[in-house]
Amino acid sequence: MSEMEKKDKMPALFFEKKLGKLIKAYFRGKKSPSGYWRSGGPVGIKYIPIPNLVDENWVRIKTTFCGICGSDMKEITLNGALDNPLQSLISFPHIMGHEPVGVINKIGSNVSKFKVGDRVVISPWFPCKPRGLKPECSRCQQGDFTHCKNFQKGNIPTGMHLGVIKGYGGFAPYIAVHKSQCFMIPEEVTFEQAVLADPFSVAFHSILTLNPNPNSVILVFGLGVIGILTIMCLKNIFNVENIVAIGRYTFQKNLALEMGAKHVFLNSGNALIEEISNFFDITLYTPDRGMKWSIDGVDGIIDTIASAETLEIGLRILTAQGRLVFLGISTPRRCENTPHYFKELQVIGSNAFSIETFNGTKVHAFEHYLKFLENKIIDPSLLITHKFPLGKYKEAFNALAYKRRSQAVKVVFDFTSLNFTEFEKSN
Repeated sequence: MSEMEKKDKMPALFFEKKLGKLIKAYFRGKKSPSGYWRSGGPVGIKYIPIPNLVDENWVRIKTTFCGICGSDMKEITLNGALDNPLQSLISFPHIMGHEPVGVINKIGSNVSKFKVGDRVVISPWFPCKPRGLKPECSRCQQGDFTHCKNFQKGNIPTGMHLGVIKGYGGFAPYIAVHKSQCFMIPEEVTFEQAVLADPFSVAFHSILTLNPNPNSVILVFGLGVIGILTIMCLKNIFNVENIVAIGRYTFQKNLALEMGAKHVFLNSGNALIEEISNFFDITLYTPDRGMKWSIDGVDGIIDTIASAETLEIGLRILTAQGRLVFLGISTPRRCENTPHYFKELQVIGSNAFSIETFNGTKVHAFEHYLKFLENKIIDPSLLITHKFPLGKYKEAFNALAYKRRSQAVKVVFDFTSLNFTEFEKSN
């Protein structure tokens, strides 16, 4: 593309739902994970116009960082069921990315709370208010934005949040959003801290859903960034002392112990169940087929993986009448769930975050998070292990796909020194 053609345009990382591209990525990905993002597949850079404001209640953000979420990796590795009902709340092609922070670059005439130059973190959700809908639906009126009834309506395309809606995503140098989606970053808080607002809030909401007692034994299944943030949050904000975790890699184990876990298991299947039973001195029962199980066990589980295997293991090691909270879901497979009814377990899904009540204060999860940072209760910025310019998106995805080698925890795209040459080379 010539310099003239690039004028008033920006590079953005798109996902296209085109059958030919999906088939190509599928077969390439079977050989190697990096095959999913090779050129010619559904993921690639496109030059598009710099976004304008939808109406005078909107602002435009110049992106500083945008985090890469596990859900982004699931999309580009085609890790989902064909009949997943959430497809009805997604529109294609879309700019990927829903964890941006940046500086306000332009404001509408109805925006008084913010000014050009303000540093903000953006809530990705597009409920009634950003869609220009009045009155807001009953759920939005209660602050339950993640269950808005109108994700298919209003003055913008169908979509739940940034990164899955045609035209709006964080893997781009500029983003247009509604003023209600913006939260001012306090002067004492860095962009590196603020960019973790979304994954922290996901962890925070799941813990509020679990509602643990400080003396409970809580197990965190999965030690990606949300699992590590869950441990940090349990320890420093909810004052839970007895935290154990299950991970895959030694570097994750060491980080989890540093963040407050008392013990980390790295096994799987029956070996994992036996290791947990030995650690807690729990009696196991051995069926003719399948994995062992117990009636006693840990008091609560937060499962950040939510695969058939992790859910089944969780049901087997959770104490009778215990509670399991799971975040998102992996590709559905058979799960032997008899312990669910026999032990009278509560299994609860946890979806993102919204307005949250904590210690008598009811505000958006991002406001809680920014206050925790401002008061120096936590500092998760050390979890950002890798930064890449957008033009090196393949290297960024490789870091997440090959964690044993890269030891990646949180990978972010860095827009602070945008280099158009990198985009030319990457495609």
